[in-house]
Amino acid sequence: MTDYEAYNSTELAEIYDAVYADRDDHAFWAAVAPDDGTILELACGTGRVLLPLARAGREIVGLDLSAQMLARCRAALAGEPDEVRRRVELVQADMTTFELGRRFALVASPFRGFQHLTTVERQLACLGRCHAHLQPDGRLVLDLFNPDPSLLYRHDDSDGEDSAETVPWTHGRTIRWWGRVTGYHRAHQYNQCEMTYEIVAADGTTRRFTERFPMRYLFRHELEHLLARSGFAVVALYGDYDRSPYGDDSPELIVVARPVGRPSQ
Repeated sequence: MTDYEAYNSTELAEIYDAVYADRDDHAFWAAVAPDDGTILELACGTGRVLLPLARAGREIVGLDLSAQMLARCRAALAGEPDEVRRRVELVQADMTTFELGRRFALVASPFRGFQHLTTVERQLACLGRCHAHLQPDGRLVLDLFNPDPSLLYRHDDSDGEDSAETVPWTHGRTIRWWGRVTGYHRAHQYNQCEMTYEIVAADGTTRRFTERFPMRYLFRHELEHLLARSGFAVVALYGDYDRSPYGDDSPELIVVARPVGRPSQ
């Protein structure tokens, strides 16, 4: 069972690429992707990261639990040249239990995918699966946000719409979207989040839907302990997609790790 039921939404899968088109992480993933060997992307979704890597010549397996997200990815892949399609394999599976029977040069979890695992048990299960699927000289890369306690625990009565962003979509439509935190669970270290999307047609008519999901936050040393317990050693720690050093004000918490031993759990 997934911690993030929103990814099973056909409506979200339909607009996902438009909403997140401006994310600036593509150059980072291209830089850390190995020239040789196959990549495994966890929570690949609609192929936002996967497709540019495949176009650049990388062999990649995309894994996701959501049939709706994978359907969008397959539809996008169908429009690619044959050589790109041959580089991609898509698998529907849970990132905590998958068994692919092969090892990879890189296992990647872009854009908070790992943070949808809300318990230590599921986090360790995922890391254990990553360890089992990595080549001895392979790398694991996890992309998380750098938690700011002053924001994590801030109670706000606003519905978040005052900070809405607007992006263009197809057929003259636009998408307004905004988010807010609706619940703070400090004892379990996750927040309940809500994202609202309003689709505005060319004639001005609107359609709105809301997705709700938990978002687990992890701190730097907690993440390092999880990795050590799972048989990994940290190779690099970045604070942003330009691979700048991790620090207090870093927007991201990006870790690169390598397998060094057997998981202890």
